[in-house]
Amino acid sequence: ATLREEAFMSRFADRIPVMGKVVAASSRAYTGYLNRLRYSSYKQIANKFIKSGLNPNTDKKAFTDLANMVNVFTGRGDIGKLGRISEELNTVFFAPRLVASRIQALNPVWYMKQHPAVRKEAIKSMAEFAGTVLTITGLAKMAGADVEFDPRSSDVFKIRVGNTRWDIAAGFGQYIRAFAQIASGERK
Repeated sequence: ATLREEAFMSRFADRIPVMGKVVAASSRAYTGYLNRLRYSSYKQIANKFIKSGLNPNTDKKAFTDLANMVNVFTGRGDIGKLGRISEELNTVFFAPRLVASRIQALNPVWYMKQHPAVRKEAIKSMAEFAGTVLTITGLAKMAGADVEFDPRSSDVFKIRVGNTRWDIAAGFGQYIRAFAQIASGERK
């Protein structure tokens, strides 16, 4: 595991005189914030599991899968054995763990491998996210913005006003588009 978030894997900016200290501090603050967010999310759901009768000592799969789910849903997907070279991968590809997390969150097989309690929580979370995206894009469309709902389009779920586009789907649109184009054999 790396100590830095993928957006800040390079230490080049840390070496800039004077500004390097600001960049390094900002990177530490960002990583600390995201770690706290992940911990809080895990703790909240774990407490719900415990109240429902799951025991961290006897139901280890539930709590391990929960940690995995929190990581996937916050952009820290599992890249398997490639995790050993994640810093090197990040120099070639933009945010490989984020890419892995988006693919895992859209993969039905990933859900089936989760403990039933985690599967239920993951499906609920993904449904809430999808509902939020559809509500916001629907409201934007009603307000006069240009919104694309065709999953074969590169602008799927993006709100466009003039030359400005807002991607409120958190990067899921690209994978939805790829899957839709592969499935239909068509593109827009």
